[in-house]
Amino acid sequence: MLRRRELIGSALALGLLPAAASRAQDVASFHRAAFDARTLPELLQALKLAAPQASPEVVLQGPELHEDGAVVPLNLSCSAPGVRQLLLCIDRNPSLLAALFEPGAAVEPRFSTRVKMQQTSTVRALAVLQDGRVLQAAREVKITLGGCLGAADIVGAERTVQPTLIRVQAAPGGALVRALMKHEMESGQRKDEDGRPIPAWHIQEVVARLNGQPVLQAQWGTSVSKNPFLQFNLKGAKPGDTVALAWADNRGGRRSDEVTFAAAT
Repeated sequence: MLRRRELIGSALALGLLPAAASRAQDVASFHRAAFDARTLPELLQALKLAAPQASPEVVLQGPELHEDGAVVPLNLSCSAPGVRQLLLCIDRNPSLLAALFEPGAAVEPRFSTRVKMQQTSTVRALAVLQDGRVLQAAREVKITLGGCLGAADIVGAERTVQPTLIRVQAAPGGALVRALMKHEMESGQRKDEDGRPIPAWHIQEVVARLNGQPVLQAQWGTSVSKNPFLQFNLKGAKPGDTVALAWADNRGGRRSDEVTFAAAT
């Protein structure tokens, strides 16, 4: 079940609360200390988590060798009951935590996304269970060309918020949702022509809704790739249902889009 913070977060992402309250809640709800962590012990301390235990119930899939570190596809899931959170971590990136997913009862704890990797690194999937246990899977992903700098196509120019592309397809027990968000996801690791740091600019919070009810909240750091991709499964979704996705970034940018789950033809 999503907590009160998550329900408020979904309203914020959809612009349903006043601007002043929105800014205050964004600061309060985003796990800033967790995304600032550089090591696993720091991350565990920030989120008050127990030490992780290796488990076959957590599955992390990704390439053994990938040429372009700017776009590395990863899948993470957990088959254990009572999954509260799924975390995606990259040990040798400037920020360890790449993404944090908090699925509601209507969302399977299984996600696909794409990340930036600075260099060859151990990648970890951590599953936080309702009973407080933390399960883990880890694998090494070798990178030929690092992509953590995440060069944006537009620097210093006005950026236009574009629609999120959402596709909903029938799947066993519900629906498969694929979404492509248009965002530069500036990492904060680059410098401009004068040698000045380019500030980070990235999506921080994502909320998915089914028929107006929040079913998933995610928080992202600077390691998620440009134009973020997200895939997840909705349990019990049926043709005619409305699926919406809203996001908010660290500069106050927002976007909300929705589609109707159409019957297969």
